[in-house]
Amino acid sequence: MSDVMPEGEAIRLFTVPIREELAQEAASILAGFRDLADQTLDVEDTDAYAQNTAALFRREAAEIATLGEPLRSERQSLHGLLLDTAGLTTNNALDHVRALEHDILMQPPPVWSPLTLSRVVMEGVLFAEYLFDPRIPLNKRLARLAGMWMTDATHVQKMAAALGPEEQAHAADMLAYVEDCLRKCQATERRNPNGKLIGYNIDGETAPMDMNITERAAAAMPDWLPAPYRLTSGAAHNRPWMIGRASALAGGEGLVGEAATVMAAVMVALGAVETVVKVFGEYFGVDVGDGLQQMEEERNLFLYRAIGIAHQQ
Repeated sequence: MSDVMPEGEAIRLFTVPIREELAQEAASILAGFRDLADQTLDVEDTDAYAQNTAALFRREAAEIATLGEPLRSERQSLHGLLLDTAGLTTNNALDHVRALEHDILMQPPPVWSPLTLSRVVMEGVLFAEYLFDPRIPLNKRLARLAGMWMTDATHVQKMAAALGPEEQAHAADMLAYVEDCLRKCQATERRNPNGKLIGYNIDGETAPMDMNITERAAAAMPDWLPAPYRLTSGAAHNRPWMIGRASALAGGEGLVGEAATVMAAVMVALGAVETVVKVFGEYFGVDVGDGLQQMEEERNLFLYRAIGIAHQQ
């Protein structure tokens, strides 16, 4: 097919079928970014990070160490949970990058699934960025974790309600444990006029029960990636306004994917990996400048190659 546009008309990039060569390039850049992230910043190697006494992580640990017992031990445990939580969500995000690599290579080509996978990548990264945000003080960081932890405990309760008495008992135990730990950490509940729990206060610093993912994506994801959360939400939520495009492209017979979907998913995933490398570097005092520069160069080269592949004559 020819993608030559009439003179004077704008070229709409990637509104073409998914070529196998493009899928291979997309899978390759995703795998390359995972490797670069591993080389630049090993999220499991917290011992190496801890050697940097100037790191924000070390300064916060020292701040907690000045507290008297038993508060010191309780907040040290909460601080440790923060590291575990951010590492967990990051590893899950990178696992979904790997899944996206394989999804893009499917035959016949995927339709909307790449965007759904890239959204999981972004959300996992944003949880880590929310907790490791270097611009906030320690007590706000702990208050954010307190809200997230309690939110998870209530989600477990809701799920257990459908699974039977044994699961309900486990969920009740978890909720009681979280409440006890937060009380010992002197995390004060914040409630609205109707008595609903809306967040926590730790030593004057407050945080809500959970992050606002839409706002976080707009604030934390790279500037070169406009509206990444809204871009992926239509597909993830199966909204007709979004997924109907694939039906129209297929002429009403099934669904057809296009290169634009793959490119959007890949760029969201690449932006998410860059974001998490940056925030881990800032929090643990690791120099990630060379790795981020290489990511930028590889990303730009991929974009140029992808345009040529998708719109070759």
